Amino acid sequence: MERRPLATLRDIVDFTGLPPRTIYDQRHRGVGIGALGFKVGTQLRWDWADVDAWISQQKGQAAA
Repeated sequence: MERRPLATLRDIVDFTGLPPRTIYDQRHRGVGIGALGFKVGTQLRWDWADVDAWISQQKGQAAA
């Protein structure tokens, strides 16, 4: 399995189209894609596998 680098906030913004403030708010509230972020030093990062799983979950909820 190929290991991908961790996603940055900019990566998540570009990928989802959500504004950074929304992602920060989600992180603070513990919901959405923002809740998946974690600190590496002082920087927020996301594991792409978690992001992919979250997207799949969102697709499943939309189909229901």
